Amino acid sequence: MTVVVGVAPGHPSAAAVHLGALLARSMDRALVLAAITPAGWTPGGGGVDGEYQRFLAGAAEDAVGRLRADCAAVLGDLDVRVVLRAASSARRGLLDVCAEERAVRLVIGAAGEEPQAGPGADPATGPGAESNADAGEGGGIALGSVGIGLLQSAELPVGIAPHGFAAAPGARLGRITAAYNGSETSGELVLGAAAVAAEAGAGLRIASFHPRPRGLLGAAIGFAAEDAVLAEWEALIRDRAGRLEGEIERRHPAAPAVELAVGAGADWRAALRAIAWEGSEVLLVGSSSVGPLARISLGSHAAKIVRCAPVPVVLVPRRAVDEYAAQGSERN
Repeated sequence: MTVVVGVAPGHPSAAAVHLGALLARSMDRALVLAAITPAGWTPGGGGVDGEYQRFLAGAAEDAVGRLRADCAAVLGDLDVRVVLRAASSARRGLLDVCAEERAVRLVIGAAGEEPQAGPGADPATGPGAESNADAGEGGGIALGSVGIGLLQSAELPVGIAPHGFAAAPGARLGRITAAYNGSETSGELVLGAAAVAAEAGAGLRIASFHPRPRGLLGAAIGFAAEDAVLAEWEALIRDRAGRLEGEIERRHPAAPAVELAVGAGADWRAALRAIAWEGSEVLLVGSSSVGPLARISLGSHAAKIVRCAPVPVVLVPRRAVDEYAAQGSERN
């Protein structure tokens, strides 16, 4: 089994390679760098179209070679393979590679231009993160057409690296934070994250986020009433998270203690930055329950969390959540 990283020739891909390396090392998997080029129109690869396809394949190979050289420090201890594939679309090509390579994760980079940041900048607090966060609704990760297409079609977890993300050589996951909203579905995600964290030797944190509801302010009912509503919500979240914590301790008695955090702020960006983040941490976000059962479909809150995330995000489809929870049950 492998971790597949989608490499886009001509676009910044170093952050995705760093995230892929971090996940592959933590999960003890091989790393596959996959570059997809447009498929030709002429059968047999002859004529001008065939020549153009060979040019694209050569350019992709050169781009992947340069990327491997640039990321040599973080890739040095990993089993790394390169796959060049011509396909009707980047989305189709990456999903085909994932199926052939038995991928457990697909990793892509954020859309848009990479902001300028100093070497080794912290993705949660560095200047690159702030520049990227200013694009959109306080966002940290922007999704392009390829990323959105993958999220709508994927049947495996998809990791998205924010611009400027860099993992230290030899680094492993330090902590997995699972976004939790109190629902049964997000509770399954937490149990799945616990199984993954235990396997990777990483810590686990359950986190809930909320901005101050503008509707209450618009109704002019006052901050005191609003604070009472938020306090009641937080108490409910902590109570349900406490039950999950007990279940996790039963399933994984040797795992580190589960942390709980609640982030509140004036908007989603402020809410996600109201809690502390580590440099080798990922945020797990579950799929919307209204989407196809085995695929990823971002609900409105999930989409806002992704756009505002200060660390890499792993989006988990419902089928993967069920498999993680079942795996955690089978171990005990």
